[in-house]
Amino acid sequence: MKDTLKLRYEVDPTEINYIDMIIKAYEGIGKVNVDHNKPGQIWIDVTKGTKKEVKEVMADLGQEFKVKLIYEE
Repeated sequence: MKDTLKLRYEVDPTEINYIDMIIKAYEGIGKVNVDHNKPGQIWIDVTKGTKKEVKEVMADLGQEFKVKLIYEE
């Protein structure tokens, strides 16, 4: 989808399922994908309209465990 943006994060691998559940709970703000070639890395597919909210959610989660934004595309 050409309107989809990606936010790539390095996170605590034990928290990936939790992150996925949180993003799903916000219905429609993003889709969590796991990079199986790089343990602890995920990317979240977002839109221009949901990007800011996803970044805020991830920043809040970063208060609980490791969450580092690697890059945006």
